[in-house]
Amino acid sequence: MSGFLASVLICAMVVEGLRAGPSAEYVVYPRLLQARAMNGTKLLQVNEKITLHLEKSSVLAENLVVSTLNGDEQVDTLVDGREVEKDIYHDQSQMAAVSVTEKDGTVEVRGSLGHTLRIVPLPLMGRSEDGHLAHKVFEIEEPMEFKTDYIVPSERNIPLRRQPIRPQVNIPETFFAEVSYCFRSEHHSRHFPDESSLLVYAALTIKMINLRYADITNPRVQFVLVGVATLKGRNSITEVVKDQDVLRPTTHTKEYMLSEKTLDNLANAVYTKKLNVIADVTVLVTELDLADYKDGQLSNSVLGVAFLGGMCSVRLRVAETEDTPHTYSMVPILVHELGHSLGMVHDGDKAVYSTPAYKHYVCSARDGYTMAPVAHGARNGQWSRCSVEHLRGFLRTLQDACFQMLSAKHYTINMTRLPGAGITKQQLCEKTYSRFRGVRVHPESQNSAECRIWCCPDDYNNRCLPAHLTDGMECTQGSHCVKHQ
Repeated sequence: MSGFLASVLICAMVVEGLRAGPSAEYVVYPRLLQARAMNGTKLLQVNEKITLHLEKSSVLAENLVVSTLNGDEQVDTLVDGREVEKDIYHDQSQMAAVSVTEKDGTVEVRGSLGHTLRIVPLPLMGRSEDGHLAHKVFEIEEPMEFKTDYIVPSERNIPLRRQPIRPQVNIPETFFAEVSYCFRSEHHSRHFPDESSLLVYAALTIKMINLRYADITNPRVQFVLVGVATLKGRNSITEVVKDQDVLRPTTHTKEYMLSEKTLDNLANAVYTKKLNVIADVTVLVTELDLADYKDGQLSNSVLGVAFLGGMCSVRLRVAETEDTPHTYSMVPILVHELGHSLGMVHDGDKAVYSTPAYKHYVCSARDGYTMAPVAHGARNGQWSRCSVEHLRGFLRTLQDACFQMLSAKHYTINMTRLPGAGITKQQLCEKTYSRFRGVRVHPESQNSAECRIWCCPDDYNNRCLPAHLTDGMECTQGSHCVKHQ
């Protein structure tokens, strides 16, 4: 494998966690008090206690390149996002995001009323006396607590040619990095009922990543989703093997994706245009465990892989990540991996790219920032000064073309609710450990202040496995997990 490879590994400690009781739900009959005000807003009364001042959301771009790659044949189509987003609104002050469809003199509402409240129609229930449709409002259940460490081993000792700093490059106030996703249909796309739901999911992950990069300034960094590709049938990119299930080696086998070989194949496919994408970085997303053979033994500790400084590189502008569909588990992995792609080494390592003042300065890995070799530290979700200076130094090595938007239109999402508001802890456990039977959340939890829970399968010898709460899930009563905190 060429280039400087950065890998995220996970080491899970098995301990027991706790969970609280069921959440409340009730029936409401929403109505529009004001169909459209002068400023374009709508006033939606959910019940006597909840009224939303809704503004139109711009969640999709006019054109997103959606591709399928079947063997060597690639077919591209453009998706019109305007039709998809026509009924989507948000209330920024209440962190609410809903779809409001007017029909037969009433409204049908779906979405989030805040961090913890969700709303869905009840089409089989009778209408109110004045003809409004019944809806169910429900609150996500309270989460649990567990402990786990993400451990990153020493970087591979591969030489990397440092590119010269180009002071004449005009770095914009905001660097819009264009991202393309590549999904493997057999393992990811099949979990989504249609193309639109997969696109929305992909866009939400980009928005969540952008939330974590929002603290970086001079310049700001924002990622823009410009393409979504699906690999169908046999392909020359993914390397999949079947081996013992590392959690149940004596009784079960499962498929793994070889991370290093797959990343090399992906880089070659993008370089040779076998996968023809226009993006600053292309990310392969897989439901399979990433793994590699070390001294003849399979190790599945890798969660994501990227080339250091690979952003906009002709040959190295690729990354890969694991993801459990509908849980957004790829987000914290990609935040870290895209940092590597933007020139950031781990805190505690010597800089490869940096501004002159920080060229020889090494930040402590023990401070627990996002780029620390051990994730979920005290400052996870925040950036060390070293990481910011590494980014700035890296951007000074880029060509002007990297700062230009090569895609005329982009597909983005204006997220006013966090996706975890729609995922219960039980659903998170079931999706994360779908290969196990009878997975349940440990029954004695009171809170999960560290934004982690334990999932206990019936067929795992009374042991439990960790899962990370998605942004928006309630960690303690009245508090929610955002950026792992």
